[in-house]
Amino acid sequence: MVLVMTMAVTDVHPVFAAGTNDPYLDNQIHLGQINADKAWGAAHSNESIVIAVLDSGADYNHPDLKGNLLPGINLVSPGKSAQDDNGHGTEVIGVLGAKGNNAIGVSGVLWNARILPIKVLDKRGFADIDLVAKGINTALDRGAKIILMSFSSMSYSKALADAVNRAERSGAILVAASGNEGNRVAYPAAYPTVVAVGAVKSNNQPIPASNTGPELNMMAPGFNIYTTKLGGKYGSFSGTSAAAPQVAGAAALILAHYPKLSPLDVRMQLYQTAKDIGQEGWDRTTGYGLLDVNKAVRSPMSSDFLEPNNSVSKAKAFPIEAQIRGNLGPNDTVDWFKMDVPYDGKVSFTATVTSGVSSAMAATFYSDNRTPVTQYIGNGDTVTIPAKAGTMNIRLMRNAGVNSFTYVLTSRFSINPDRNEPNDTVSTARPLVGNQISATGNFHFEGDQDWFSYYVREYGQMNVAVTPDNKRMDVVLTVGKQDGKNTVWDPAYYSGDRDNPAVEMRKEVSPGKYLIRVSEYEHNAVNGEYRLDLGFTPIKKDPNEPNDTYHQASPLSGGTLMTGNFPTASDSDWFQFTVKTESYVSIRAPFIPVTNGMRLALYSERNLDYAMATTNEVAELSDQGREIMGLRLQPGKYYIRLNSGISFKYDLYRLTVNQQPLLAGYRDISDHWARSEIVRLSARGIVKGFDDATFKPNQAVTRAQFATMLIQAMRASGESVGSSYTGKAVFRDMSTKHWAYNNLGIAYQKGILKGYPNMQMKPDQAISRAEMAAMIARAQKVLLYNRSTSSYRDVPASHWASSSIEALTARNWLNGYGATFKPQGIATRAEVVVLISKAYKL
Repeated sequence: MVLVMTMAVTDVHPVFAAGTNDPYLDNQIHLGQINADKAWGAAHSNESIVIAVLDSGADYNHPDLKGNLLPGINLVSPGKSAQDDNGHGTEVIGVLGAKGNNAIGVSGVLWNARILPIKVLDKRGFADIDLVAKGINTALDRGAKIILMSFSSMSYSKALADAVNRAERSGAILVAASGNEGNRVAYPAAYPTVVAVGAVKSNNQPIPASNTGPELNMMAPGFNIYTTKLGGKYGSFSGTSAAAPQVAGAAALILAHYPKLSPLDVRMQLYQTAKDIGQEGWDRTTGYGLLDVNKAVRSPMSSDFLEPNNSVSKAKAFPIEAQIRGNLGPNDTVDWFKMDVPYDGKVSFTATVTSGVSSAMAATFYSDNRTPVTQYIGNGDTVTIPAKAGTMNIRLMRNAGVNSFTYVLTSRFSINPDRNEPNDTVSTARPLVGNQISATGNFHFEGDQDWFSYYVREYGQMNVAVTPDNKRMDVVLTVGKQDGKNTVWDPAYYSGDRDNPAVEMRKEVSPGKYLIRVSEYEHNAVNGEYRLDLGFTPIKKDPNEPNDTYHQASPLSGGTLMTGNFPTASDSDWFQFTVKTESYVSIRAPFIPVTNGMRLALYSERNLDYAMATTNEVAELSDQGREIMGLRLQPGKYYIRLNSGISFKYDLYRLTVNQQPLLAGYRDISDHWARSEIVRLSARGIVKGFDDATFKPNQAVTRAQFATMLIQAMRASGESVGSSYTGKAVFRDMSTKHWAYNNLGIAYQKGILKGYPNMQMKPDQAISRAEMAAMIARAQKVLLYNRSTSSYRDVPASHWASSSIEALTARNWLNGYGATFKPQGIATRAEVVVLISKAYKL
């Protein structure tokens, strides 16, 4: 498994200045954010210790670094120099220890230091995890007291764990970036004795990519951190890689001020002086808070900074996979803690106690829905407690008669076996039953693998997906089919992508028994769970087969839902239907399993050599909810041919044919109140419908439509009407090519229709009922006169169209709605047809 460093480069704007003479210090706003400038009055350098930086090396020619660099070690290419060929190491070392107050470039948290670059990352920024373990051991062999690691791996490594434990025994402080995966804290930061550093922006809010979790200890700025670059240059980079070196620099300054502190002391000093920026106390998102270098250097050491915590209401957080330190004595007999347990499992506590009494304190564990458990703990003891997922309260109590002492507890968590265990071998494979199954599993011990079996009873398609709940789990999926005593295995399914560790396989299967094995790539035990989802879809049977030719066409009655599929791209499905009377036939496809490639052709039995209509966009039209095909058909027998360039057999298409008999060529007037007038005027060519066999009787009438109907009615009644507009007026919003240009012009010329200001005709504007009455009155030259009363309560005598409405009402050409007329209401096509029919006696 590899470790990866990540970064992002952006510009910064100078907003801060400190008391050194480095010219680019104004760009280093992070130094003010962590109060490094204030700390420099007490300590700004540490040349008494070696600080090892495990990374991609260093730019030994950089003028702002070379004064602080020791000869490095190259573990990637042994024997070669540790010169940086990636750039990441140079950036990290610049944040840690660029030479300060030297009138060159920038300043590190440390002005003067002895930095040992150990190259473990190659030129791409990758490293084998065992090489990192070797890097830690090499640093320890060279006497390093601080080891900085600005990289991350999601995989646990025993070799790395052993190196981390050796560092603790050797008195070395380990600092590591929490990682930029937006997930759980990565390794090596996740080990309890490593300071895990997340990253915040300038407003102290965590950057989205910064890893979180119970192993997180503290935060430092990690957005647009200005630092050294390869080739003697400067610029900014972002991420937890930029945050960790600030904490390593603070640790060095603490040791400069308090040189005899242990690694534990330094860690606790960093945590107790951090600025709380999240929930009160420690939390999973910001740890103990934001690094404060000034407080870390100047504050007195405390062996119990978590006080007060002498009651359950004041319990302090004790993260899993972490360390706490406290005191108990005659005046402080009880400490309370609370632990967030992520899964059912076991928590072990290893104790270091300064008292020589074998059982210096009693620890009582209150886990959700469990009887409290009490254990007696002395120096070097390890106790293991069953714990349910949820909050576990912990009470530590000094045993009677024991003098004051300091304790350190290190917690570790292991998840319980999943409910499918034991299923570690093919003989114990857990059967999965059903077409849609989910199972939850985990890897609760090193080398754990989970076996499942699934019996397929018919041909179909099987999908298996394995989804971990955190990126530390690197799952491998293996599927095979038993063939007698042997099993034929597919190549392993493995994503190898930590950003998306889920693994999925999809394959066609035949009847028989299949074995499924889920394992962890590194064979690690992982505190996490995966979800296995298995879905089986049998091949859908086409109920209409055989219907591959028109001779075998399946009958399709109006409105019936027909289904089918295309197991091969050469398959065709034929259907037939009969039209008994002239009808509008609408063909729809409510569902098509593919997104394109589906074709439909319509044939008449009178000519099966040529299609009446075709479309290659059946899938697209179906997806849009639109009609696939719609047309007027005369009585007779018709055939539909379907085929698809993309085969599918695990789902069925859906097809409907709907017939609507036509009245006067329309499908939407058979039960309409104005159907007689519409039929009569349509037969004489006075009104027309639309291409889709509709008249749309309730649709609004536009000025263009009204003028056309009116001119046609005038001609039908014998009135002399010219065939074209001869007026001189030019309408700005209507060209001579408009379909109703002549009819609108004639109506305008005869004074039936009036224009609008700026010589606009507005041909597509709907007319109101008042306008309809006025235009008919003008066309018929009805004698109008003012009246003192009105037939309608919503048309006062003063209304501009009152005289027209009253005149047409008196002739029984026009009706209202009881006592109202709704003069501003939109005139419908049906209303206009009836009015024209009455006015012109058609």
